[in-house]
Amino acid sequence: MKLGFSIFLLLAISLTGCQTMSRQEKRIEKNPALYDRLSSADRERVLRGEVTEGMSRDAVFLSWDRPDAVRAGSREGKGKETWLYFGTRPVQTTHFSMGTGGYHHFYNHFGCHPTYGYGFGQTVDYIPEVDRSVEFVNDRVVAWERRR
Repeated sequence: MKLGFSIFLLLAISLTGCQTMSRQEKRIEKNPALYDRLSSADRERVLRGEVTEGMSRDAVFLSWDRPDAVRAGSREGKGKETWLYFGTRPVQTTHFSMGTGGYHHFYNHFGCHPTYGYGFGQTVDYIPEVDRSVEFVNDRVVAWERRR
């Protein structure tokens, strides 16, 4: 009986230790003072990975992390800052080559002398693009966008 309970207890402890933390929870763990200063509504939003108008820079950082790029400017006479977050998008590319140059080099069956030929190929490239953005005025979110 004791052996069965011990095995159950060890299994229960190991399963609770296997829970993975979200990215937001990891940032909160590293920055508890920032999280403690947020309103209860913003704390909930951060845990869900959301950004809404009125949030502070700290709340956006905890929710979405540091931006990949920052743009500064003005709107209606007020200074503004835009945080940009990049993602990638797959793009299929077709290429063609002819002769002994280009992407392909064709050899005869002995492998000694190049022969002329042609070839088509397709690859997938990943291009960076803005995935999300947040605009701040007076250190508060006034607008945000997210790619769907």
